Amino acid sequence: MSDDGGFEEILDGFWPYRKTTESFRTVPPGPIDRGLIYSEIAEMAHAEDAQGDKGTVSGSLYCGDHDHYAFLGEVFNLFSHANVLQRDMYPSATKFEGEIIAMTSSLLHGTGVGVVTSGGSESLITALYSYREQARETRGVTRPNIVMPKTAHVALDKGAHWMGIEMRHAPLTDAWVADVDAMAALVDDQTICLVGSAANYAHGLIDPIEEIAALAQSHGIGMHVDGCLGGWLLPWVEKLGYAIPLWDFRVPGVTSISADTHKYGYALKGSSVLLYREKDLRKNQYFTYPDWPGGLYLSPGLAGSRSGGIIASTYAAILATGESGYLAAADGIMRTATAIKDGINGTIPELEVIGDPTFLVAFKAVDELAIDIYLVNDSLKDQGWRMNSLQLPPALHFCITRPNTQDGTAGAFLDALRIAVAYAQEKQGVPAKSGAMYGFGGTPQGNATLEAVMAGVLDAMHDVAPEG
Repeated sequence: MSDDGGFEEILDGFWPYRKTTESFRTVPPGPIDRGLIYSEIAEMAHAEDAQGDKGTVSGSLYCGDHDHYAFLGEVFNLFSHANVLQRDMYPSATKFEGEIIAMTSSLLHGTGVGVVTSGGSESLITALYSYREQARETRGVTRPNIVMPKTAHVALDKGAHWMGIEMRHAPLTDAWVADVDAMAALVDDQTICLVGSAANYAHGLIDPIEEIAALAQSHGIGMHVDGCLGGWLLPWVEKLGYAIPLWDFRVPGVTSISADTHKYGYALKGSSVLLYREKDLRKNQYFTYPDWPGGLYLSPGLAGSRSGGIIASTYAAILATGESGYLAAADGIMRTATAIKDGINGTIPELEVIGDPTFLVAFKAVDELAIDIYLVNDSLKDQGWRMNSLQLPPALHFCITRPNTQDGTAGAFLDALRIAVAYAQEKQGVPAKSGAMYGFGGTPQGNATLEAVMAGVLDAMHDVAPEG
């Protein structure tokens, strides 16, 4: 491939529509026909949904039912223009939001105290803010830190970066979950809370929540459980009879939980719930300002204006699915995940499953010198499968969702994985396309290189496509 050809390929990867659609750098002089606009956008949507609809994508698409999406879209349309900050005009938002919180809290054995947010990151960052303010006001903490396992979601690190909170990352046990003794050694008088996951994004494992919560109680601090991924699935899995350790508000010492309704709650993207055990902790996230010339201002969190469409459609998603629907979905997800986990452990000796997962199966090479897991990923991509790449250690994971529960998916994936392992053995020593940047981290020079590249990617995501 020529240098020019390689550059064109990179551009096409970032902006695949740059040669087939018009790029707008200024507002068009007159209105464009709505039919033409819709046709072009619909073509993109259908093309981009194609792979996910096949059931060959890890995570990302949690429901996969286009009739469900269409119904939620209709509900969204009814309130898409509504600003729920103005409750005198849209009091229905109080009904929707309150009942979303109540249903999520009931599922997680809570007290009915919570807020609806725009997603897992906002839920996690808001929880950090609440704990920081609580510690400052009640204990005079001026140098706040949070102790959590290194597998806890990186959105927590993002929030800590923004709010001047030190993050202390504890190592994992041989079972790949939080090492509670190591966490205990990191706690001091400036620690504002502890964090555990149920389940974590990387490996799909549930940390020892009862032990972490007991540690938090012994220091008189709170504990947040990141249930953004598993919060709306694990309760149904437990009801089906699978052995799930206690992780929710049944555990003394758990003082807040985040759970994403836009994942296994099957709502539209942009919806999460942050629950608290007590109202006093929730109050720390509120912002009220009585002296503004524009009037009395009050807001439950970071967002000001919010579309009523997301809240209404989330409410509708929960009601339209119901307990029987959630149980049926969880049953299919667990059957598929179990088949894949058992298939890797029992029939692909070159790979091993990380820990003992439930619905998300992470796997790595038994011998990293013999098998480059990113070459495995290259082959899976070529066969039409989209996995999530991990690092530290190098691994892949398959987060099982409803589209993956189609008949034959687990067997087809295991067949593709065997082919991929053989490919990696054949190409041993050849740099993998899908993992070229992994391994550069962990050193100042390597991290600086990666950060520069990642910043460039973010720049590209916010630029208009180059003319081609």
